[in-house]
Amino acid sequence: MTFQNAFEWQIALYLFLAGMGAGAILSSVILEFYNPTLYKSYIKSAGIVGMPLVSIGCLFLLIDLGQGLWKPWLLIRLFFNPTSAITWGTAILTVFIIYSTIYALYHWGVIKSGGGTLTKIILIIFSIGTAGYTAVLLGVLKAIPFWHQTSLPILFIISATSTGISITVIVQKIFLKDEVDLKKVESGHFYLLVLEIFLLMGFILIAFSGVPEMVYSVKSLLFGLYSLYFWLFLLLLGLIIPTIVFGLLEFKNFHFGNKTIILVEFLVVMGGFFLRYLIIHAGVFTEKFISYIGG
Repeated sequence: MTFQNAFEWQIALYLFLAGMGAGAILSSVILEFYNPTLYKSYIKSAGIVGMPLVSIGCLFLLIDLGQGLWKPWLLIRLFFNPTSAITWGTAILTVFIIYSTIYALYHWGVIKSGGGTLTKIILIIFSIGTAGYTAVLLGVLKAIPFWHQTSLPILFIISATSTGISITVIVQKIFLKDEVDLKKVESGHFYLLVLEIFLLMGFILIAFSGVPEMVYSVKSLLFGLYSLYFWLFLLLLGLIIPTIVFGLLEFKNFHFGNKTIILVEFLVVMGGFFLRYLIIHAGVFTEKFISYIGG
């Protein structure tokens, strides 16, 4: 069995950036329904990062496609194969980019319309679609059993929303420097992180009860080549420490300064990247798999 190198770092960056951008817009629209005046600066910050992150992520996807980058006219074919997940994904990304651009321009006062209820409903649907599609792109490849789990899209959507909140808060605190009360945001973020930890553990337990390829993948993640990245950068720094910090804010009424919050939000963003990077790389097969199954 040879090394499967179809998906490399470009795809990991696409999954990460597209999910984070979609999560930023999704969280922004939800908060706008809740209190558009209170979270005005958060909404504006999400507009800064939402569409650009998804667009940059798509650029990395084009780089991975190879010919699509140098012969863009070939990409037109992506819109005309309704049985292909790639076609549906292309449509979802296109609608999201268009409407998130309109949404951002409206909230920054560049245009006078584009922030109505219909736009927000469309953005909720296509934000979830964009974040979920980053997992579907992996899940349709049934040759890689580790990626073929129904819980993966849910895990990626929750992670996308979490990292989307983090990057928006970072932008708000560094660039807009608005001291708006984000207690509701931090509270929601805590429960998202808890849910993400449980989903990740469920994802791993399911892999342990799967076919030999899945067991090999999850063991390489927990005990093998990628174990340091998993335990340190994803689980401890990217999930557990932020969960503890936001838990203290939620239940103990602790107060942390902006620098601490920015650092914790950065850890969440880092964890979101490693989640996708590790799932991709633990899922691929290597020559070592033959010796693992006794070949």
